[in-house]
Amino acid sequence: MLATNSEVLVTNSKAFKVVLLSEYKMYFDLAPKTKKEDLYGMDFTVDSLVSYLKDPSVRMIIIKGLRRTGKTSLLNVALEESTTPFLKIDVRESPYYDRTEFEKDLILKIKETVGEPLIEKVLKRISGVGLSYKDVEAKLYLENKTIAISSFFAQLNTELKAKKKHLILAFDEVQLLSKIKFDNPLAAIYDNYSCLKLVLSGSEVGLLDKFIGRKDGDAPLFGRGAIEIETKKLEPEQASQFLKEGFAQLKKSLSLQEIKEVLEQLDGIIGWATLYGWFRSKNIAHKTALLKVTKEGSKLAKKELESFLNNRNRVAYTMVLKLIAQGHNQWGIIKQQFAKKDRAVSDRQLDLYLKELIDYNFVEKVDPVYSVPDPLLVRALGQ
Repeated sequence: MLATNSEVLVTNSKAFKVVLLSEYKMYFDLAPKTKKEDLYGMDFTVDSLVSYLKDPSVRMIIIKGLRRTGKTSLLNVALEESTTPFLKIDVRESPYYDRTEFEKDLILKIKETVGEPLIEKVLKRISGVGLSYKDVEAKLYLENKTIAISSFFAQLNTELKAKKKHLILAFDEVQLLSKIKFDNPLAAIYDNYSCLKLVLSGSEVGLLDKFIGRKDGDAPLFGRGAIEIETKKLEPEQASQFLKEGFAQLKKSLSLQEIKEVLEQLDGIIGWATLYGWFRSKNIAHKTALLKVTKEGSKLAKKELESFLNNRNRVAYTMVLKLIAQGHNQWGIIKQQFAKKDRAVSDRQLDLYLKELIDYNFVEKVDPVYSVPDPLLVRALGQ
């Protein structure tokens, strides 16, 4: 687990306060938000995150939460509000399958962020000796020079310190970097380079916890002090207020019955509610808009599940998910249902299925009950 000086902030809590409307707000824009006024119910969380980004004693920040609960928007807004130089990497769009290619890509993006003159000075002064962590460090061939990634970060840190500057390195969906063991360089950055701050974000919470070494004493990032921020589903009253305020921005209104139907089908996931509002902003009627969201959202949720099921026991994992979605939501009951359907499953196998589904955020567990948190995945499972 993380060091005891970790702190957890939960967004969208019941202590939420309604924010006064501004004509500049646009809740139903589908793009990840970049302005504070476009975020709903996160003012306190944004302000807290910004203060941590500016605090030199905070070396690492973890942002986690279910898919489509606003992690990327929160990260975008806080980085902009911090006024500190930053580089945000969406790992999904990087060559995260190859360590050397990823490191080249990262250095080039840092160059774009801090400017070519500073990077030229860094490359000129690199000694070729740097800190590595528990593995043999690959050499990079960059700008006619062979360098070690740790040498680059060591010299970059030296140059930043001389200029009294800091650089935030933010990695969205960082758990994907476990494939290339990039937790090792991140641990070295944390331990040695005080002018570089890490922000690690991910939607596959179980895998993110593994990546940051929450329970593994041998993991490179184990024991590092970090601030944790978690995004959650909206509570029913918050989801209702979000819709009302969003429609007020459009100078439209919706009935209590329409709000009720949206809440019943989309269950407080702000990403789905935003898509519904966007359709309504295009003058699409309520029932048609809700049907479009449930259809398109179910397809997306099913696509994400299909990607997970690739090279896994498709029948068994799908059966576990369907049983949970149908209300057979405790370990013993799931085991009994397998037996009733003449499908033998050992305790060890069932534990593995449930653990992996939780790791990838397809299932949540609040002892002793399992649930499928995305209502549109539940819908997809029933099709």
